[in-house]
This record gives sequence, C-alpha cells and structure tokens, in this order.
Amino acid sequence: MPRNDHKLPSSRSRGPSLAVRFYLIAFNALSAAGWAYVIYLALAVFRGQRATSSAYNFFKPLASYVPTSITEFLTPQPKTTNYFSTTLAYFLDPYIPATYESTFSTLGPVQSLAALEILHVLLGFVPSPLPTTVIQVSSRLILVWGIVERFPHTHSSPVYTTMILAWALTEVPRYAYYALSLAGCGVPAWLTWIRYSTFYVLYPIGAGSEALVMLSTIPEWSGGKWEAWSAEDWVKAGLVAIWVPGLWVMYSHMMRMRRKVLGVGKGQKLGSKPKDRLKAE
Repeated sequence: MPRNDHKLPSSRSRGPSLAVRFYLIAFNALSAAGWAYVIYLALAVFRGQRATSSAYNFFKPLASYVPTSITEFLTPQPKTTNYFSTTLAYFLDPYIPATYESTFSTLGPVQSLAALEILHVLLGFVPSPLPTTVIQVSSRLILVWGIVERFPHTHSSPVYTTMILAWALTEVPRYAYYALSLAGCGVPAWLTWIRYSTFYVLYPIGAGSEALVMLSTIPEWSGGKWEAWSAEDWVKAGLVAIWVPGLWVMYSHMMRMRRKVLGVGKGQKLGSKPKDRLKAE
C-alpha cells in the first residue's frame, strides 16, 4: 500500500534524545540512498544496460540464518495466472522492461529495512499510529517476499517495474525530507513540494501495480474455475478487493497533509507558510 506520513516530533514536545535523533537521521538517510539506488538500477535497464547489484553478494550469506519454516514458505510456486493478467502483460511488455534481475537483490533488503519503522513506533521514537504503520509495512513485505519472491512469473512482469519505481520515487523524497527535518538544517521548498505533491500520480500507479502483481498470481476465475481456488487464492483476491478503498484512505490523508504543509486552501497561496508549520508536519 502507499506509504503514510509519520509525524516528526514537535519542538514543543520533549522530542527524542540526541542519540535517537542521530539514529533516525542515519536510518532515513540510508533508506533514501537505498531507494535511490533502486531507481538507478531500474533506469539502467530502461537504457538497455544490464546493471547488477552488489548487495546480493552481501546479503546472500544471511540466508543461512533464516529458519527452515520460512524458507519453505518462500519456495518458488508454479506459474499460476489468469487471462486478464497475461493480456495486460502482453500489451505493456513492449514499453516497460522487466527489472527484477537487476533490482530485487537491492529492493528486498531496502524494503525489509522499513520493518524497523514498526519498532520506532513501539519504542516511541516517532509518534505514528501503530496499526497504520504495521499495515503499510507488512503489505509491502507481503508483496516483496510473499508474492514476488515466491512466484517467478512476476519477475518478468512490467507491473513489477511500475510498482517498484512508484515505491522508490515516493520513498526517496519522503526519507530525505525526514532526514533533513530531523537534522534541523532546513528542508528545501522544492523537496517539500515534491514530498507532498507527487503522490497524486505515484499513489495510483503504485497501488494499482501492487494489486495487479498480486492479481497475476491468482488462477483463472472465469467459467466457474474460481471454485478450484485454494484458501491462499481467496485471501489474495480479498486483498486485491480492498486495495481501492485502501488507496482512497491514504489519498485523502495525503491531500489533507498537503493543505496543511503547503498552506493550500483557506485563502492561502501555494507555498505560503501555514500558521503552525510544526503542527502541520
């Protein structure tokens, strides 16, 4: 699902300790750099180059520490798709290249790093709502490890490419914004505008691609074939069904945040300073 904002500690509140602040700055800076590298790897494929990620060689040894039950769950599944998904891929393939081979060994660790955001909420480092954070992070992890990694035919899917690019183009400004805000060195107006404006395009592309990637792993349903679906297929179909209302909730939230942060509405001009900027953020 699209990513929500977590609130930065207000200067009026006690705020995090110096050590926690340094940690959060490092976390956000590292996350921004990781997602920027994902963009680089994906664009290299668009340019016709075969970019490879060195992150694979670094993280591969860690796989030996993963419990056997988890590795069995991640065992590649046989190809299972439907007419709608194969037809969509047929029309998009000439325009959007497959980027899994170049990007996934970086995407996996970078997206998994976001699981620390749940810990940040639990420890009180950031005042974000726990349920929302858990839903946002877990939905991404399910897509990365429960869908893409388990179903090899998604690796050549053009909507995998649109999904990760929408994610990355959203996350780079988001993490950079938080890193600069926590560092107290001032956030450029252009970065603030990008952070609170590009969601108009990136959220629908990202959420739509997420739903289509998951949909492509569901067997054919026409002609009564849905009667042969497994329990997992029904769960995935249910998740696809809630993607649209989930997108609207996040979309509405970001529009409210944009009005607060950029000062749009109530007679204010775009870019004017809200009456209470810290409260808005």
